[in-house]
Amino acid sequence: MHGYENARWTKDKDYLVDNLTKEGADIMLEVANGDQQKQIAQAQTMISNGVQVLIVVAISQDEAAKIVELAHKANVKVIAYDRLINGCKLDYYVTTNSTHIGELQASYLTSLKPKGKYALICGSKYDGNSMRLFLGQMNILHPLMETGDIQLVYSEFTEDWSSAEGALHTKHIFEQNTDSITAILAGSDAIADGVLEVLEERGLEGKIMVSGQDCELDNVKAIMNGTQTCDILKPLKEMASITAELAVSLALKKPLKMKFTYESNGKALVKSILLDASIVNRNNIENTVIASGFHTSAELNQ
Repeated sequence: MHGYENARWTKDKDYLVDNLTKEGADIMLEVANGDQQKQIAQAQTMISNGVQVLIVVAISQDEAAKIVELAHKANVKVIAYDRLINGCKLDYYVTTNSTHIGELQASYLTSLKPKGKYALICGSKYDGNSMRLFLGQMNILHPLMETGDIQLVYSEFTEDWSSAEGALHTKHIFEQNTDSITAILAGSDAIADGVLEVLEERGLEGKIMVSGQDCELDNVKAIMNGTQTCDILKPLKEMASITAELAVSLALKKPLKMKFTYESNGKALVKSILLDASIVNRNNIENTVIASGFHTSAELNQ
């Protein structure tokens, strides 16, 4: 894993370990805490210790290609989890469809306010999922921009998926726009936290629509109290289950039952599984977040 900078990644880890254990796998788990060279060294140690399949959450999608090269020298298969690894002959990729997520965010906000000034804070410029998210948002926004109903007044990628970046870009949005903003589409809940912080300082909480992604506990509570408009619930249990099944099938050389599409990583067409996420709003928290077991009703009402 690359690190646990938000609660979402702890859930990924728990679901993966649980599913791999159920499949009868022996698990080696290492966390690199945002250090790509450390992650490469951890992978090398795992390969030396006889691991059969590597599941990698890449820190740098380009530099992590070294892990794939090392693994292939030892006939070890690599599954990229959530983030594609670029520039190598990667074996498999399991993720949520980020283009679809962007479409969900933009569709929901434009259904509420089909006219106005929209701003995008898209996510880390170092994560390929950010570009896919942006493309999904633009699939929905562009036709409305062409009719003049929506003005895109800001669109930037961040240095990382943090609340500090969310706050910084929100300040830039207000520096560049003196009149009212209709919506800010934030790439993640951490970024949305920074957006909400600046809106609160300016007395604009609940007056500007804000989207997020990941359904962090505080953000779902923000939807309940009307300060955040919507969120994205990723199918983390399903992602973990499919990844575990794939990993164990590869280790045991069993036939693969899952269906694949292909994603290009610049060097190869990678066998990929892209899962769809769900939109979460004030009216469907019970049927999405709580029903999936992602958060309990008790946690949300604390």
